[in-house]
Amino acid sequence: LQKLVIDEFDEILNLGFRAQLTSILSMMRGKKQNILFSATMTEEVDAMLDEYFEFPVEVSLAQSGTPLEQIEQIVYQVPNFLTKLNMLKHLVRETETMERVLIFVNNKRIVDLVFETLDEEFSEQFGVIHSNKSQNYRLNAMRNFEAQKVRGLITTDIMARGLDISDITHVINFEIPEVPEQYIHRIGRTGRADKNGISISKKKKK
Repeated sequence: LQKLVIDEFDEILNLGFRAQLTSILSMMRGKKQNILFSATMTEEVDAMLDEYFEFPVEVSLAQSGTPLEQIEQIVYQVPNFLTKLNMLKHLVRETETMERVLIFVNNKRIVDLVFETLDEEFSEQFGVIHSNKSQNYRLNAMRNFEAQKVRGLITTDIMARGLDISDITHVINFEIPEVPEQYIHRIGRTGRADKNGISISKKKKK
């Protein structure tokens, strides 16, 4: 083997596959070219590089963990879950520029609840993507979104990385992600290809 390429290296580690990675790396010969792609340079990624790679060279498109400057970040503090839902409906109703939007939620049950709430007022304007939906359902939802047949998608972190959908105007964090790096992945769906984007996060008041 002459070349080893691993994409989404940080996410593989985050999902708990460190043992499998170390097993693969340990059995391979030393003299080969290793190419790793990672959206965030975490301490765990750095530790793997130090242990298994000789003289690694880092090529960065931007400082790790730094959102692009063309993404405007807005945070609203809300007292409870019901207020979040009402505020989301208000933003969708009143924000004319919210033409292509991704709404991120932390779990599948809440995704379905948010969809049901929005669908009452904005019928057939939003789709749903999460791991409980079939592959065909998810593909159709993506096609409808890309073809602008729907205004937005409500999803879990399954859509936070690895996708390049053009002209997303807004990313809404209905819930703040549990892993800080995931916030960067989420808002990075907008503000792409030198275009401006807006990130809106709803944070529960302490």
